[in-house]
This record gives sequence, structure tokens and C-alpha cells, in this order.
Amino acid sequence: MSRSVPCPRHTDQPHFRLLGPLEVGTGPSPLPLRAIRQKLILATLLLSADRVVPVPGLIEAVWGQQPPPTARGQVHICISQLRHRLADAVRDGCRIETRAHGYVLHTEPGDLDVAVFRQQVAAAGRAAARGHTEQATVLYRAALDLWRGRALEGLQGDAVDRAAAQLEEERIAAAEQRIELELRLGRHRALVHELTGLVGEHPLNERLSGYLMTALYRSGRQAEALASYQRARHHLAAELGLEPGRELRALERAILRQDDTPVL
Repeated sequence: MSRSVPCPRHTDQPHFRLLGPLEVGTGPSPLPLRAIRQKLILATLLLSADRVVPVPGLIEAVWGQQPPPTARGQVHICISQLRHRLADAVRDGCRIETRAHGYVLHTEPGDLDVAVFRQQVAAAGRAAARGHTEQATVLYRAALDLWRGRALEGLQGDAVDRAAAQLEEERIAAAEQRIELELRLGRHRALVHELTGLVGEHPLNERLSGYLMTALYRSGRQAEALASYQRARHHLAAELGLEPGRELRALERAILRQDDTPVL
């Protein structure tokens, strides 16, 4: 027999937020969740929202490959505690349900920031494919604005780390797509500061380095664009033992030739 607890309906702000520290609830005071096991189990359920998470998957999320003998019982206790905690902060809508071999956290549209992010990125891609460049950039920006820091910040463990790394890849891919579109719209000057920060965070990302070079060059800053290339080359050689790829080298040559519209 399944058991469930009510969860929130959608408002403008997702009720469950993983794109940054784990937060539950809306408004200025999210539901305080201090027990690390509760956080890890809730995060794992949310990462597979609306799908059954087997109990062994929850055990791995909390204890890795060396769980204690009492792990299964402790998971059940944490689920019960989560139900009570969520009931204090949410209303009708979705629920944590017990299944034969695990649990499923049901959500409604708009409840989970990860799902909203992916939906908006997909919508942006469709708009771009139709040639609606401005609309696509607005959608990409709305998706990226959901991020409040590193995904699942403050939580540790192999399973959580893998999920956070995957989400970060999705964030960077969305940022790259949005920046490419904004460069097409001629917003190179406005992008320089943002790109400088992104390249600082991801010095081995050749596409971001190329976009920074392009934005600098189109802003009349050829010397800085070439210096940016040399920094990218240095990082690739020092950390990976590699030279820049063909596209980045071609971009450098185009800048050296002072081509009118170099592209990556």
C-alpha cells in the first residue's frame, strides 16, 4: 500500500531547487533541512523526479559503496522524516510515494528548477532552429537565470558529484549556445565581461575562448584577442599537453589577417 505526502503547486519560483544549494519552498525563507542524509535522499529523489528510485540507489547516495548494516532502515526513517518536514512547508500537488522496491517523488510542471531549465533550453533550441534568434536568447537567459551557484552545492558523494558535473555541462552548453546567438546579434561589447569570467572558470574550454577572442576583436581590441588566444594555448599545453584545436587556430589566423568578421 503506498503512502504519500502533499507537495507544492507551481508558482513563479520552483518549489524544489537543485541549481545551487538544495532549497525547498518559496519566498525569502526556504524550508531548513539540516540533516545531511535527508538532503542527500531528497536530492536523489528530485534528480529522478517522477521515476522510482530503488532503495539501493538511495543507500549509495548517502553512504557510497560501504553502507552500514542499518542503511536500509535509516533510509526508511529519513523518508518518514522528509514527509513530515515537507508537510510543514507545502500544500497539495505532488507526493513522495512508496513503491515495492523504492520511492518516487511526484512533481507537477514548474515544481523543479532542473526540469524548468531543461524545458527552457529545449524551447530556446527550437526557436533558434526557426530563425527566431532574439526569442532564443531570451529563453536561454531565463534558463540560465535559474542557476544560483554550483548545482547541489554543499552536498558530497559520488552520485551527487556525477549529477552535479552533468548539470554543469548542460549549463555551459546552454551558455555557449546563447553567447553564439548574441554574437550574431552584434552584442560583442556587452559579452566581453561575461566571457572573461567564464573563460577564467573554464580555461580549457576552447569554444568559450574562441567566443572571447571574437568579442574582443569585434570590439576593436585585437591585441587583447590575441593575448586571450595565447592564454588558452598556455593552459592547454600546461594541463593537457595539447595545442589548440583547428578551429581556434583558424580564428587566431583570421584575427591576425584582420578579417572583417572572424568566426569560431
